[in-house]
Amino acid sequence: KIPNALWADLIQERLSNLDCIKQGWILEGFPENREQAWMLQSSGIIPRHVVVLYAPDTVLIERNSGKRLDPFTEEVYHTTFDWPSEPLVQQRLVKPEDLSEQEMSEKLLDYHRNFPEVFQTYQKVLKSINADQPSMDV
Repeated sequence: KIPNALWADLIQERLSNLDCIKQGWILEGFPENREQAWMLQSSGIIPRHVVVLYAPDTVLIERNSGKRLDPFTEEVYHTTFDWPSEPLVQQRLVKPEDLSEQEMSEKLLDYHRNFPEVFQTYQKVLKSINADQPSMDV
């Protein structure tokens, strides 16, 4: 685990680069808790928009377990939602070394424990979007 202060320093350093200043930036999966959010704010990193994609835990676990990777193209597929039509691609798909169902459950438990505080920190700029629908609609 990387200490929260180090995360904040690394992110602050990266976001001070010209490309981020000119084009903006996206943080995915960070901050995960209130302490990380406060560290970002104390470093002067205050997002104008925060987007949260939400779906039921059962959906997230199923999406994780059905994920497949094409090692040749690095394209990500899913056994239910996005199966490739080409037999050659189908044959070379592998299950990525993602989280086990147990690890995924623990991560979701952490999320549910920490999200209310992150939500409170960003409530004025936060937009929640239902991700339990086709990706085109999301």
